[in-house]
Amino acid sequence: MKLKGKVALITGGGSGIGEATAKLFTKEGASVVITGRRKEKLEHVVRAITQSGNRASASSGSVTNDADIRAAVDLTVRTYGKIDILVNNAGNVLHTGWLHEMSDQAWSESLDVFLTGVFRMCRAIIPHMMKNQSGSIINISTIAAVYAIPGWFAHPYAAAKAGVNILTKTIAIQYAGHKIRCNAICPAGVDTPILDGLKSNPKVWESFNASYPLGRVGRPEEIAQAALYLASDESAWTTGTIITLDGGMTAKT
Repeated sequence: MKLKGKVALITGGGSGIGEATAKLFTKEGASVVITGRRKEKLEHVVRAITQSGNRASASSGSVTNDADIRAAVDLTVRTYGKIDILVNNAGNVLHTGWLHEMSDQAWSESLDVFLTGVFRMCRAIIPHMMKNQSGSIINISTIAAVYAIPGWFAHPYAAAKAGVNILTKTIAIQYAGHKIRCNAICPAGVDTPILDGLKSNPKVWESFNASYPLGRVGRPEEIAQAALYLASDESAWTTGTIITLDGGMTAKT
């Protein structure tokens, strides 16, 4: 098993990429704590994992609340003794629209979740990784942080995720001496609840899938496999890297 004896904390673990990553990590031997705002979703994932004989716990809360973050970190260390892996995956506020019509609140809410939330989690967990002189931080970003997508008006989301990409690199450089690695994954569209609106219209969904060179959107399990590589010792010489998983979308730019 690739993560035997490791302990991971995964934000946004109640569904989608976070859920798939938690399940895969535990199958590979890790103990996992998942966080998120919806307690019932977290408990459902934990039950599925523990019924399979693996170890998982949940801590409900938001990455916008430092007390919730401290509670999740404390639970992880108290229950499993350490933190080896952090997966920053949480995200729930996706404001779209013309930039000149966007409110300060919409802009601030997006940055608070998608960028400042990553900062808060890293700030809370890095001291534990420094103590152990090892660790892997994996930030879930997006291809919208790499290039501007025509017709997609999520300005604050793209700006926040671009910030996550450069934060990934600065953490990688500044903490390399403590054997802490930091990398980011930039998916394109992934079949998660955020795309349910598109899926409700079969013609729109078919057209969306057809826009990808490989003919379909991604699956949460495929992003989880990339996270597994970055969390494991197989990527021991990998840090500061931004990996795109996008069905060929960025190859068209």
